[in-house]
Amino acid sequence: MPDDSKSGSGSIRDAIRWGLFLATVATFGFRLTPLVRDFRSWRTAVRVGDASEADGLRTYLAADTISLLIVLGLGLALFFVLRPRNTSQP
Repeated sequence: MPDDSKSGSGSIRDAIRWGLFLATVATFGFRLTPLVRDFRSWRTAVRVGDASEADGLRTYLAADTISLLIVLGLGLALFFVLRPRNTSQP
């Protein structure tokens, strides 16, 4: 019978790791479609020449893009920080 004493804490850590990764991907995917739609609206406003709408949409796009990149960066960073430690390496 194999000794599962080490795999108990690893499985919880792996579950948290993959759960955070899936939450990150879901958040990114959920927010990406409206971001693309708003980008197209901004491009249309720029082509039409509506400066006030284009400026407002640009500000919104910048804030939304930065927040989306922060979520993605934190999620990936936590995914790699919580990876299993290899005991064979010093």
